[in-house]
Amino acid sequence: MLRRTPWPLLTGLLLCGCLRPSGARLPILTAPAYDSPAPYLSLPPAFEDRLLYYNAFELPDGAPEICDRRLAQPVKLETRADGARGRCAMTGTGKELQLRSDAFSPHLPLTVSFWWALQQDAKADGGFGLVQLSGKQGYVSHFSRGKGEWCALRRPAGILQVYHFPGIQNVNGIYDDDWMAHLDLKAGAWHHTALAFNGASLVEVYTDGRLAWKVRLRGRPFRSDDQLHSLSIGTRSGTAMAIDEVLVLRRALAAGEIADYVAALRHMREVGYPDR
Repeated sequence: MLRRTPWPLLTGLLLCGCLRPSGARLPILTAPAYDSPAPYLSLPPAFEDRLLYYNAFELPDGAPEICDRRLAQPVKLETRADGARGRCAMTGTGKELQLRSDAFSPHLPLTVSFWWALQQDAKADGGFGLVQLSGKQGYVSHFSRGKGEWCALRRPAGILQVYHFPGIQNVNGIYDDDWMAHLDLKAGAWHHTALAFNGASLVEVYTDGRLAWKVRLRGRPFRSDDQLHSLSIGTRSGTAMAIDEVLVLRRALAAGEIADYVAALRHMREVGYPDR
């Protein structure tokens, strides 16, 4: 059996060709968030701790591979081949990945991580959603909006909003006003996004393994009574989007962990390392 290999070492071995694809699977240790050991090559061992949800969309009807008991996924998504790793799920035309759990509240450390690829080339006046965490009143939303009257945008922009929380100053973070100049938004180009919540007040946005933007809340931190329990990933409208390798962890990943993870999965994809 292929032995469990630390991810930084695995990346180096893949690059130098010391590892060859095989049908063997890596065992992983269980954590309190789930019951049964399950071997997933795309899941870093360091991410097993406090893992709430993992979906690589390899199971029928888009069911998750790992799911915390408290978490509900009311709608299963259509899946297809050609994902970032193996199969992927389709969002758009009114469908997105919807999850619900009181464990999502960002008054405690939290990370949401996933891969995505547009299914048509982005248009200057187009837009799409990426991830939104919403509660009884407010929401945290990461999305792209294109040319139009709203904020006088001229090209698709990268945006993070924190809105409608009593006592928290609204954030309309247009942190990149020309995503098409800095990101390949052609159909089929895979990208990685992560939102990390730390200290109940710091929100970090990562794109393709790099910190793209961060904001510290003003007024007050997130609280459990904000009831931020609803998480959506992908897009409901605008340009259709494939998503893959969705992870939700009850801790805030560090910048280095996210960078290593993105690099390793890209290397696995490039060398044709086994999907499972």
